[in-house]
Amino acid sequence: MRAKSKTIPVVLAAILLLAVAVVGYVRSGQTQPMPVRILFENNGGKVIFSHLVHHRDYQIECASCHHDKTHPIEAPEDRALACGSCHPNSFDEKFIEDHADSFPNEAYCVRCHHVEYDTVLFDHEAHEDYASDCSDCHHGQDIEPEPQKCSNCHDERGSDELLSMRLAGHQSCGQCHEDMFDKGLSSCKSCHVPKDMTDYKGDYSSCGQCHEAETRELVLPRMNAFHDQCMSCHEEMGAGPYGPDNCKQCHISR
Repeated sequence: MRAKSKTIPVVLAAILLLAVAVVGYVRSGQTQPMPVRILFENNGGKVIFSHLVHHRDYQIECASCHHDKTHPIEAPEDRALACGSCHPNSFDEKFIEDHADSFPNEAYCVRCHHVEYDTVLFDHEAHEDYASDCSDCHHGQDIEPEPQKCSNCHDERGSDELLSMRLAGHQSCGQCHEDMFDKGLSSCKSCHVPKDMTDYKGDYSSCGQCHEAETRELVLPRMNAFHDQCMSCHEEMGAGPYGPDNCKQCHISR
């Protein structure tokens, strides 16, 4: 009788452990909607970021750090994009080739890439009436004996010898349309026909085709983005490391 009474608690404990194991196994397939901690590899020392603490305990909204999240994350499929999707360690060929796979669909592309443009709104016959002769727009006979298409010589990128198509076109047009260029164009649509980006499948123009600034100045590299985001928030809140001598509070030397 005594042996039986000792067996009952053991059996109950075993059943309880089995139930916990079954529940854990069933729930293991449910991906956590957000990470608890994130480990960042860095030449200055690894950084362990307590993601759950910042969001749950400090009540920081997703959109404060993730530019793409305006609503709270409630399900795994609603997760925020990884910072490295847009902010690379280096804007090299590998990032250019691989980064598109970071996004759930192509609708995200236009968040960084501008709308692409097709034809230029240019009435050649009307300009013949305005111009005194062809050399008002085209080069003189010392460069092109017969007027030809600008794209015959000027390509998208340009070189030390030849301006890019964009710069050559803008310089040529700007000679007559100084009022438009001096005023500042609010959009490329003033002269260019935008493409429908809903189902756009083509290549995107490089940043340098329109912007004179370097790519890293337009889109911050990953380390600069983290430093700017983290330290500016810490400084604003007056808490956490943000000074130039506080590196070891985030970076692990070993």
